[in-house]
Amino acid sequence: PPPPTPDATMRAAAVLALLGCTGAFIIPRAPRTAQAAPRLSMAVLEVGSTTQFDEAIKASGDALVVVDYSTTWCGPCKMIAPKFQELSEKYTNVVFLKVVGDKDADSSAIMKREGVRSVPSFHFWRSGGRLDMINGANLDALEQSIMDYAGATQ
Repeated sequence: PPPPTPDATMRAAAVLALLGCTGAFIIPRAPRTAQAAPRLSMAVLEVGSTTQFDEAIKASGDALVVVDYSTTWCGPCKMIAPKFQELSEKYTNVVFLKVVGDKDADSSAIMKREGVRSVPSFHFWRSGGRLDMINGANLDALEQSIMDYAGATQ
């Protein structure tokens, strides 16, 4: 994928700063090689409150946001988690969020408010509105939707 535009980089920095200040967990990416050009890249950001969730969606502006809803006990969630991380490394112009519903009451409240009835579930957002969702650990459908929706702004 192409390097992020200055606007995408600013949105990424805003989301990282916003969530970093409110105690969100950042899942680190693999280190880049010395030959790689330095650039800000998004990691999967774990949000744990409705306030963090709403702020992250708002701060992302018109960038595509993909939210992974999962639980700690879900086998398919555990299987697709590393693939979701890889997608965040591949599509650096997309914001990737994760909500672990059984982590605490606030995370559970996000899933309930967003109508998540099964896990894993992936919701696609842009400009504050939900575009689509995929239920289940279907990597091909997930990546195709990311390509379709991320391509709509390029």
